[in-house]
Amino acid sequence: MAVASGRRNVGFLHNLVNSVHLLSKMNQLGFVVLIFHLPHFSLGAENSCYDSRGRAQKCTPEFVNAAFNLTVEATNTCGLTGPQEFCLQTGVTGVRKSCGHICDAGSPSQMHPPFYMTDFNNQNNWTWWQSETMLERRGDWLNTRQQHVNLTLSLGKAFDVTYIRLRFHSPRPESFAIYKRTSVEDEWIPYQYYSASCSRTYNLPFGSYVSRQNQDVATCSDEYSDISPLTGGEVPFSTLEGRPDAENFENSKILQEWVTATDIRIVLTRMNTFGDEIFGDPRVLRSYFYAVDDLAVGARCKCNGHASRCEIAPNRDLICECEHNTTGPDCNICKPFYNDRPWARANEDDAMECRACDCNGMSDECYFDEDLYRETGHGGHCTNCHDNRGGIHCEECLPNHYVEQRTNRCTACNCDPTGSEELQCDDQGQCLCKPGVTGQRCDRCEDNYYDFGIYGCRPCGCVMEGSLDNQPRCDSDTGSCLCKEFVEGQNCDRCKPGYFGLEMDNPYGCISCFCYGHSSICSNATGYFPRTIHTDFETGKQGWTGVDRGNDMIDTQYNGILQNLGISAPDNNDMVYFTAPARYLGDQRFSYNQLLTYKLRIGEEGGATPSIIDIIIEGAGQRISAPFYSQGNPTPGLESAEYKFRLNEHPDYRWYPQLKSEPFLTILANITAIKIRATYSAGGVGFIDDIHLETARRGFNGEEEASWVESCTCPEGYVGQFCESCAPGFKRDPPNGGPFASCVPCECNGHSDQCDAESGRCICNDNTIGDYCERCSVGFYGDARAGTPEDCQPCPCPGQGPCVQLQGGEIVCTACEEGYGGNLCDICLDGFYGDPKGWYGEERPCARCDCNGNIDTNAVGNCNRTTGECRKCIYSTAGFYCDKCLPNYYGDALADEKGDCQACNCYPPGTLTAGVISCNPSTGDCPCQPNVRGRQCNECEVGYWNLDSGQGCEACMCDREGSLNDTCDLYTGQCECKPGVTGRKCDQCQRFYFGFSVVGCTACNCDPEGSLDMQCDQYGNCPCVQGVEGKRCDRCMENKYNITAGCIDCPPCYSLVQERVNIHRGKLRELNNLILNIGNDPTAFNDTQFLTQLTRVNDSVNVLLDEARGATSDNGTMGQQLQMLQDHILDVLSRCGQITRNILTAGQTAQSSNDDIMKAEEAISRAETALKAAENYIDTEGQAALQRAKDALKNFGQQSAQMTEIATESKELSMRQLEEAKRIEMMSKKALETSNEALRLAIETLQMPQNIQQDIRDLRIRREDAERKYGQTKFFAEKALNMSMEAYKEALDLYSQATSLQLPGINVNQLIEESNRIKEEAAEIKRDAMELIAKNKDLLDEVAEQRQTAQDLLDSGIKHQQRADGLLADVDSARAKARKAVEMGERTLKEANETLQTLLGFNQVVQDSRGKAEEALKEVPEIEALIQEAENRTQVARDALSGAESDANDALSTAEEAERVAQGASDEASRIRQEAGRTKQKAADLKDNADLLAKDVEDSEEQVDNLKIQANNDRDLAENALQQAGQAKQTAKDAADKVADALAKVENISSILATLRDLDTAELDRLEVELAAAEQTLKDADLESQFKNLTTANDQVKMFVQDYRQDLSELEADVMNVKDIMESLPDGCFKNIDIETPTAQ
Repeated sequence: MAVASGRRNVGFLHNLVNSVHLLSKMNQLGFVVLIFHLPHFSLGAENSCYDSRGRAQKCTPEFVNAAFNLTVEATNTCGLTGPQEFCLQTGVTGVRKSCGHICDAGSPSQMHPPFYMTDFNNQNNWTWWQSETMLERRGDWLNTRQQHVNLTLSLGKAFDVTYIRLRFHSPRPESFAIYKRTSVEDEWIPYQYYSASCSRTYNLPFGSYVSRQNQDVATCSDEYSDISPLTGGEVPFSTLEGRPDAENFENSKILQEWVTATDIRIVLTRMNTFGDEIFGDPRVLRSYFYAVDDLAVGARCKCNGHASRCEIAPNRDLICECEHNTTGPDCNICKPFYNDRPWARANEDDAMECRACDCNGMSDECYFDEDLYRETGHGGHCTNCHDNRGGIHCEECLPNHYVEQRTNRCTACNCDPTGSEELQCDDQGQCLCKPGVTGQRCDRCEDNYYDFGIYGCRPCGCVMEGSLDNQPRCDSDTGSCLCKEFVEGQNCDRCKPGYFGLEMDNPYGCISCFCYGHSSICSNATGYFPRTIHTDFETGKQGWTGVDRGNDMIDTQYNGILQNLGISAPDNNDMVYFTAPARYLGDQRFSYNQLLTYKLRIGEEGGATPSIIDIIIEGAGQRISAPFYSQGNPTPGLESAEYKFRLNEHPDYRWYPQLKSEPFLTILANITAIKIRATYSAGGVGFIDDIHLETARRGFNGEEEASWVESCTCPEGYVGQFCESCAPGFKRDPPNGGPFASCVPCECNGHSDQCDAESGRCICNDNTIGDYCERCSVGFYGDARAGTPEDCQPCPCPGQGPCVQLQGGEIVCTACEEGYGGNLCDICLDGFYGDPKGWYGEERPCARCDCNGNIDTNAVGNCNRTTGECRKCIYSTAGFYCDKCLPNYYGDALADEKGDCQACNCYPPGTLTAGVISCNPSTGDCPCQPNVRGRQCNECEVGYWNLDSGQGCEACMCDREGSLNDTCDLYTGQCECKPGVTGRKCDQCQRFYFGFSVVGCTACNCDPEGSLDMQCDQYGNCPCVQGVEGKRCDRCMENKYNITAGCIDCPPCYSLVQERVNIHRGKLRELNNLILNIGNDPTAFNDTQFLTQLTRVNDSVNVLLDEARGATSDNGTMGQQLQMLQDHILDVLSRCGQITRNILTAGQTAQSSNDDIMKAEEAISRAETALKAAENYIDTEGQAALQRAKDALKNFGQQSAQMTEIATESKELSMRQLEEAKRIEMMSKKALETSNEALRLAIETLQMPQNIQQDIRDLRIRREDAERKYGQTKFFAEKALNMSMEAYKEALDLYSQATSLQLPGINVNQLIEESNRIKEEAAEIKRDAMELIAKNKDLLDEVAEQRQTAQDLLDSGIKHQQRADGLLADVDSARAKARKAVEMGERTLKEANETLQTLLGFNQVVQDSRGKAEEALKEVPEIEALIQEAENRTQVARDALSGAESDANDALSTAEEAERVAQGASDEASRIRQEAGRTKQKAADLKDNADLLAKDVEDSEEQVDNLKIQANNDRDLAENALQQAGQAKQTAKDAADKVADALAKVENISSILATLRDLDTAELDRLEVELAAAEQTLKDADLESQFKNLTTANDQVKMFVQDYRQDLSELEADVMNVKDIMESLPDGCFKNIDIETPTAQ
């Protein structure tokens, strides 16, 4: 277990990993973990002790590994007295021991302290605690057959333990036990015993049954007492497993105590051995010891359900953070004064929160009264009550006292004996008074009463509404009432003259009359009821905005949760205001003497400095203001406060400046702004809410009438409730002077004797209009000032449209319909076609040209003005209506998104041609040669190559055994060969290889010194020199030596050795025969140990075989991953279907919204019709009524009340119609907004499939990669299976030879040198592999960097292209302006013709320049072919983008130059009407610009040549990259060869061992250790993993190349786009002057 720092609060991730790891292990071992019986079990963070409503609930701390990073005390640890050697049990074919390992407490790399059991887990580098070996403690074993070691873990406080898990690095002990205790003073309690000899070791039976009566008794199990596995064996122990009440844990006190522990002890009693320790072999004794690499305790901090977390106290103790009014280390007692119920452990149904005693605040001491609790359910008994109180809850007062609410104390009543009925008061301290008497003690008369005595007081009779302060009071002697300021009368029952509206809420009684200054006599109006203009911010800002003192707008912030409006002041300004919307403005006279209220809070406390302009009301060119503290308002602060302002001019209300009632009401009659100060410091913030403005309006609303609306008595010439209107026959003087202006008789100019009262505009007759009927109406012409009915005549325009009469008498129509032109709207304009006058046949109206949107709307002459034939189709379209694609193009010319017609771009070598290469006009599919595929016929079918042959693709014909797959190189036809295989079809072995098969060919590896030729035969046997033998000719024959010298004969003494070898070989043959006989007749041999060992080996091989087969089946990991990938793809397809349905729904919603808009438009049309009808009614019936009124005025000499009523009704009718129209317009706007939102959602939904399509492409790539890896895995699995079978055979041979031979002495030094040399070569192989990886890493990093650079360049090109599009749009806009100017320049026709000739010359220059550009562009396909070739050869082809970027910039410069030229032409056209004489000079300037454009085209040709050079450079880079890839491949091959050599040398050592005899056992052990070290070195090199990494890196490089291909294709598309833009530019510059004659087009 790796060393990690930190405390157990390392966090949730570590706890989750350990817990999930343990649960996985328990599940593998068939172990049922009952952790879910513990309340609120989770592997996450803590839960809250209170729910979302603040109610107490059971809570528990997070589930943690309580042992993490804690100190474990061990009674025995290795290496404490110095370095100690130990051996490891290894291998699967028998008991093998790997010795030479050292435990040294003084060496960080060799120490094994107890702390390693609880540090951070690292699956790749386990650390462990280890005891001394049996060799150091052999006395304990010989005496007691036991070796006791105690591991003690202190948790720091009580925990609720769920499980304890041990992971042994050594074999698990034969006998060990787990103990726990709940405090330092308590005895150790056994948790669980594990032993293969329970009765002998612990005097307990196996697997004892746990009953409900002994649920807290430990049992003994032999489940984890086996010696296997030799390492990594786990022991999971669940505290609640098998306990009957585990399902009812909440109610089981026994189990709650059973899982509680403060300390854990593991007692290791007896080791597991193979029984070979009895011989006392030191190597054997060193291999037996205790070793634990992980100790985990899954638990929760014990807090009895009253805390959600535990923390470390200042004294470093771990304590609960108690809630529910509990305290104590485990939240096990109630806090003082929380004794209303007994303490209890929380459960799921009741949090058992400790409750406070109810002492009514009169005591802070109480105790738990059990008897009281049984009687009442509340056990809190209060003591030491104060303030004259008593009782269990201090709830009682002494007699003749009451509880004063302000102080909550019992206070004496002190009732007055004269005015009181009795001396006892009520709970509020109020005495019972006699009639007319008041006061808390009944010691004075009530208001409006007098003559205090033993019989009470007599009433005064004052009216409350008119009495001062609304308190009816009178003189104690006379009974005279005290009146308000504007009230009079003995009883204060009427207003003073000039005032009206006696109200109780008015501190001054009445308010002033207004009447716009035209009358001073008024009274209360009837029919008006109170109304409030209210803002609650429930639906947004509701029109409120923010400004500073300079009326500059300040952004406001709407809080949808708190439903208020906030604003922030700039850092240099402390005054920012909220401004009211329109509904608070205008005529607010009905708010006079009413309240404006709002709630305000600011972001600072106590820092608000008042000013005279804290609230501002502006109107009628004046303004009034007031500080916030006026009228008794609080100071703004952090808490929201209500502010009220009375809209009255009285000085007590402190409005500045102080005004009289008339100017004050003048402001209210036309309010233009209401500003409320929001901030009081620089950078401060303010929040406003709940704004009310009291007012009134006509109409019953269920309340009392508004008494503050006046009804004036008007003088002659004025009418209206407020004298706000002029009487019929009168007008304002001055006009539009408003209700304050005087009314004077009307003055009309000859055509009418009636006028508008406000403006003085006459109601005209005889087709005249104007304020004084001085002009003809629309559709008429003439001089209306003559005063006769015939002055204005109808216009000769279509539909009697408007016209003007020129000085020469010519009539010109001024409002032709769309598409029409000419003096009398009799010809069709550009962009329209038809024959309005029938000059060429039947009359046809002008209609817009239908070119299906495939034209430039700013161009001239898009279609024939007579027939409508389209002449200038763009977007690669053609046809009478631009309704089809050009030849050799495909797509939908009528698509909504224009530009769908795309070039076929068929690849010529792969396309069938019939005269001209073409494609399907709808799909763009090209007709392909045999075995060719792709829309452009640019790919071979899988398993085919040689696309450029022009005859179709040829079959690869790859050999199925020698090739990895059926594919080959697209251009060379080379198949992908297996290792050692060569040939284009992979059908033969390479030179010096043999054994052509499904796994490739095997290297001969013939020894150069002993072989006649390096090429072996088909079985791998090399031709050997005489005296040399071996498959690879790498060893001398028997009794020969020195292969370098030609294997000379050994001295004659070795003949004796030869004889002994022959004898041993005879014995081997006998042994072989014996084994064969055993196979035929098993009864002939009865060696149980050998048969057991053979069975284990067979089982291991079967396991390897099953694993290999599993890796290649659908049930294997790769098969499962592929199945999961297919499931993901199905899920994505399902989501695509759902998105399609959403799009359909959005379309239906949009259609519904369009229907609503049409309905709204129809409603608006109906409203307009109604308004016109109302206007006609007013113009006809109103005039008649006015005339009748004038007649009545002449006859009777006074104003007709009936006429006034008719006029009022007409006005009200028009106002209602106007309001209805506004309401309908608002509804239509809302419907439009709804449809726009639906459209936005539809667009977003349409974009989702594009994103999902990209996801599908990514998934397909991942699936293909997974399939490729699956094939590789299958190949390696089969290879591993073959290797395992060979290893199995070799293992049997080695085992048989090793157990039957008496090996002779050998040259140990030579073997040691050979082993060291193998180690050095393996290390060198590892270094070479690492260097190869590093070299490839640099290449990958370089490719990634170049890819990012190219992406940046591409983004920059896109931005430049967008800029060019914007400039072209500006050009189009300038052309439109030029066309308007041309339409107004008909008077300069002769000069325009001369200019046209000049422009035609310029057009020829542009055509010449364009021809040169097109010739340069003809070379683009050749350049693109070069780029494609470079892209196929190199991984770094992105460098070529720099050339393309330069070309794109040049194209952009050309487009910008063209834009400037076009702009110059547009400017020239716009100045023709004013300065016609300068036109020729301007044309010459344009010609110079054309010359510059031609020069730029030549520069573009030079850039194209540079691009060719860049492509050649890219080709060189590609060749260099291929060389580097070849070197990497050769390096990997060399590494594989070195691995093969190393394996051959190991086999050579094995063969030498087979020929030796009489070898010392110790020397054989040491040789075995060194051989194992060499094997470990090869294993550590992890060459197979590095080979896989290299393969993965190679695949990534291929993917990068694919990405670069795609990016280059996109860049080529961008180049083609620039080319299309250039081609779409007009062939010449046109000046849109209407010089045509009305002839056929």
